[in-house]
Amino acid sequence: MAFRELVYQERALKSLDAWLGLLAEEKASFDEIAKLKATKPGLPIQHHDFPAEAWKRMGKLPAGKDGPREFSPRLSGDGLPVPNVTLKVPTGGGKTYLACAALARIFGRFMNANNGMVLWIVPNEAIYSQTLKALRNRDHLYRQTLDRVSANRTIIMEKTDPLHARDLEANLCVIVLMLQSSNRENKEALRLFRDRGDVHGFVPPDGDQLAHAQQKAVIPNLDIYDLADGGPPWPMVKASMGNAMRIVRPVVIMDEGQKAVSDLAYATLYGFNPSLVLELTATPRDVKPRPGKPGRIANVLVEITGRELEREGMIKMPMNVLPVDSSDWRDTLRLAWERLEELEATARRLEGEGGPYIRPILLVQVERTGAEQRDSGYIHAEDARAWLKSAAGLDDAEIAVKTAEVNDLDKPENRDLLSPRCQVRAIITKAALAEGWDCPFAYVLCALAANGNESAMTQLVGRILRQPHAAKTDVTPLDECYVYAHRADTKATVEAIKKGLEGDGLGDLSQDVTLPGTSTPGDGVPRNLPRRAEFQPLNIALPQVLVTDDLGRERPLDAETDLFPLVDWSRLDLDALADAIPRNAEAGKMQMIRLRAGDKGVETDDAETFAMEARFDATYAVRIIADLVPNSFAAWDVVAGLVAKLKARGWDDVLLGKLGTLVVDRLRAALTREREAQAEALFKAGLAAGSIHFRLRGDGGDWLAPEHILTSQPITAPDLRGATGKALAHSLFLPIYRADLNDAEQCFAVYLDDASAVRWWHRNGTARGSYAVRGWRRGNVYPDFLIGALRDATQRKRIVVIETKGEQLEGNLDTVYKRELLDTLTTTMAAKRPAKGPGADFEFAAAVVLFQDLDARFPSIIGGDGAA
Repeated sequence: MAFRELVYQERALKSLDAWLGLLAEEKASFDEIAKLKATKPGLPIQHHDFPAEAWKRMGKLPAGKDGPREFSPRLSGDGLPVPNVTLKVPTGGGKTYLACAALARIFGRFMNANNGMVLWIVPNEAIYSQTLKALRNRDHLYRQTLDRVSANRTIIMEKTDPLHARDLEANLCVIVLMLQSSNRENKEALRLFRDRGDVHGFVPPDGDQLAHAQQKAVIPNLDIYDLADGGPPWPMVKASMGNAMRIVRPVVIMDEGQKAVSDLAYATLYGFNPSLVLELTATPRDVKPRPGKPGRIANVLVEITGRELEREGMIKMPMNVLPVDSSDWRDTLRLAWERLEELEATARRLEGEGGPYIRPILLVQVERTGAEQRDSGYIHAEDARAWLKSAAGLDDAEIAVKTAEVNDLDKPENRDLLSPRCQVRAIITKAALAEGWDCPFAYVLCALAANGNESAMTQLVGRILRQPHAAKTDVTPLDECYVYAHRADTKATVEAIKKGLEGDGLGDLSQDVTLPGTSTPGDGVPRNLPRRAEFQPLNIALPQVLVTDDLGRERPLDAETDLFPLVDWSRLDLDALADAIPRNAEAGKMQMIRLRAGDKGVETDDAETFAMEARFDATYAVRIIADLVPNSFAAWDVVAGLVAKLKARGWDDVLLGKLGTLVVDRLRAALTREREAQAEALFKAGLAAGSIHFRLRGDGGDWLAPEHILTSQPITAPDLRGATGKALAHSLFLPIYRADLNDAEQCFAVYLDDASAVRWWHRNGTARGSYAVRGWRRGNVYPDFLIGALRDATQRKRIVVIETKGEQLEGNLDTVYKRELLDTLTTTMAAKRPAKGPGADFEFAAAVVLFQDLDARFPSIIGGDGAA
């Protein structure tokens, strides 16, 4: 399955791009002032806080509880301003990918280099191991993203690895570090700041007193030897890993940034003198001012909501919760196991029909795990294991226990829980999976420790949320998750789960927690709203974009299979591309580093280095464009053709090697533009020729407007009212709750309800079953509103679909695409309306409308050629 960047990830990275562009401009001014002061120290010129200036220029940003956030400055250990921003990403939102993709932009737009040091700080051992494993795997998306930054010269390191300054001149060195091991008050940190004898090239030779003194003067927070260390009586900077970081000024990625808010963690982190700090967290934390100490606010640049994850199919929602009122915990475990068996059968059917492999896993949370606690009267891990073996019939290989004492998940056969060869079907724990554990196959949580201690359950809620393969299956049981709570109070259970969702940054999804069999109107759990009585007789059908397969059957168009394979890559203008790639771009110095195999993966060996020019790796380039050009022969032709064009323009192997990253990035951009242009042409030609249809079928294959919609709002929740405060008159469903629409949608809904030409309107969703059209890009386009116009003199039905946009999105690539697609479909529908049969009495219009253009454009769109 080809990787695709999700909509919310694209949004986050675009905001980061914009900020980095402004930051680079402000940093250039800062550097100019610094140069001037260095030459003329007496000038009364103040350094400006360039990160704060860039923040001010960003414009509208996510607001805090008290309104728009002001920038909260950060200073390095040697007193310089440090750019700092936070990406608020819920659990399951792909923080690690966003961090890797962000590094590509940070080094490209701000650092202007593809080499240097990244300090990747994680909060605990579990996340440390996962991150290190993924980044060292050259076939993993994370590593491939970093390799694109460094032109395939990425080195993943730990704090104990040897390091030479020449490593940083030629490579992107990513040092993964646990937060605790960088704390200056523990033994691990002392190792980081001691002279180990294997960190070279960062401090002057031992005998050069003047150079040591100058380096200490420039970077005051460098560690030096003192007499107690046996050092000299003059300043001598230690050749330690910690000092190397302070000298280099690394880019810092802070995973779970809310863990680094203590004064000690803050001092340690910024004591590394970072050039930029990017924090990623689901729950940003502010530090309140205290006597003598200023507060610190999380500089949230982008806030991603749980609803955005849900729309992209990243998480299993809704969550179904069943508090089991039984004195015997085995009843709860039995119900949870029966649910798992149902899911397993569903998953096998899905796989048999060509779907993905899924092996649903049950998480069992017990009260005790220690060997000496077996007879304490509490539900013990061994009790649960015995039941699963005797009653459920599992063998030892199918049960894994994860506690502080036992870790069956670390067995070689269990390290990849997603592998079809892994047999694990149930995992027993107390709280050892609470943080840093990720298995999308976990579907059912059996909380045997919930009774009177619901807070223990909150730590495990997020472990069952992630959707396998980060995509909905369109099989309802496999797109949801399940919690069975033993002897737990219903209200307390739901509150605990909502608290767990909030802790994972998914608080906006708490309304999707349902209680099977307990839903009653007005209790705040999902329920159906029927159509209003006057609209129930309406048969509302809408056209779809269809293609005819080889057997003559119609099905929805899929750009991935119907358009992209027809792209002719020989039409790519390689001459224009070669002309557009600058020969004078900057690149890092190239050198070959000898590598040696080690227990922890490939490590650098600084005993010997051989300076030589890196070569352009055509194989790597072909692999990098494989998602765009899946035919390897065609990809080879493109890469070889571009290299030939560049060499014809005077590029030699040395220049190709130096600018390899730039060449590949420009090639990918050109391929993307070419694919989209050809796919658009193919799509429009297919509509004209009739191989692609946009029409009503008149059979069971048409999209039909729903008879009911789902809401999770309680009956007492505020509903949307018309302009005069009266109940809505033309909405297809009633009531429409304010909380189910954002502010802009509420305004447009009220506008529609007051429009004289509107017979009915409906806020379309993005979930399965909502109305969607397809075009020449991947995926669906879900218009925001569906509108039925009053009939005109011809008695034709007229339905209008509208995608609404704010003025800030005018010119946005997504806006441009949707506008062109909807205009094309509108024109096609009008030109090919049949004289009789399905669609003969039907008019259709679709448009993208900016909110500020409503008054000017809406009347003509809704009215058509004479509608009332």
